[in-house]
Amino acid sequence: MTLGENIHNAFLVVFKTLKSIEKLISRCRNEFDMEKYHMPEKRFMRWSSDQSWEGWIYWSFILLFQRKDDGGVMENGWINAPVYAVEINVDSETCDTPKVYVAQMDFGDIFDWSAGCSPSNHSMFYDAIHADGWYEADESEDVITVRPAPGFEEKVSGHFWGFQSLRRMEKELTEINQDNYKTMIFGTIEELAGGGEDMA
Repeated sequence: MTLGENIHNAFLVVFKTLKSIEKLISRCRNEFDMEKYHMPEKRFMRWSSDQSWEGWIYWSFILLFQRKDDGGVMENGWINAPVYAVEINVDSETCDTPKVYVAQMDFGDIFDWSAGCSPSNHSMFYDAIHADGWYEADESEDVITVRPAPGFEEKVSGHFWGFQSLRRMEKELTEINQDNYKTMIFGTIEELAGGGEDMA
């Protein structure tokens, strides 16, 4: 096999992976229980740049959900309650195998937020999920808790919409399919929320 064929084959694998991710995102976005969950923003958060090759192909996709059990939807389109970030991550520098991270994120007063969330806000959620930069993580059993590192509390709160803390769990992306995605993703949201109810 020639070098050119190897390059083509490598891109075919990437494109097939992205197509599978698109299907999972579509299911999460279009088939979630609308009586139970709210999506403050239908688009997925992603990092993109034409200045660096790393931004030419998406490697992290973040969807946002909120639980209607936690409150009513306000005029700004948000619920004044935890935001659940569901990240699909295929970045080998972040995780040893492709993962889905489900994170319960607590913020300050959400009343003051504007409607929606730009996809370019990806790093605000991504950095907290992965405890990058101004954050520190503490692992206990299957749940990782992330908070601003000591001395960075005001900086994080001021820059990142009043972020306070995050609790996250992870799943292997390859273990999620069309039959179990509700249990693996929304069941994990309920587990983090303390509900733990069966979503199958």
